[in-house]
Amino acid sequence: MKRRHIIQKSGTLLLGMCLVGGLVSGCVSTEKYEAEKSRALNFQRLLKQEEKRTGELNVQVQESQQQLSKLEGKNRDLSLEVNNLQEEVSKLQVEADQSREAESSSTDLADETMTLSEQSLDDFGLGEVDFGESDFTNLEAETPIGTSTSHTVSKGETLYRLSREYGVTVDDLKRWNDLSSNLISIGQELIVSEP
Repeated sequence: MKRRHIIQKSGTLLLGMCLVGGLVSGCVSTEKYEAEKSRALNFQRLLKQEEKRTGELNVQVQESQQQLSKLEGKNRDLSLEVNNLQEEVSKLQVEADQSREAESSSTDLADETMTLSEQSLDDFGLGEVDFGESDFTNLEAETPIGTSTSHTVSKGETLYRLSREYGVTVDDLKRWNDLSSNLISIGQELIVSEP
């Protein structure tokens, strides 16, 4: 009986130990469960924050791409404008060069024409006429000294330039020299002061 009682007590003790062990292990399992649950909730919260941040970054990327495409469009437009302006400038330069060439050739042509159109005394049938020194002295005596100033036209001079040089008007020069136009020729004698 003693033995039985010891066995019963041992069984009860064993059963008590098992119950205590189960409770302790249950407590540990509950703590682990709660800790894992808390970690999972934290992970879900962090995941939601990252998804939200990713969404915001995607919106910013889309806005940046839209701005980039607008800027690329403006860049294309400005490039076309620059090209058009460069073409205009080159056309204007070509026109200016052509104008300078035309002006130069017309001046040269006018010089040649004036030179070629100068007639000699032979053209008037006066090639055989001989002038003596006495003929010129009479002319010099008849011309009053200091009444007017004359100027011999050089290459590149115009009536306007001469009017500025002598302080008179172009109309005065034309009137004093019986000119119907503004054309003058190299070597031509012009009256440049009032006679």
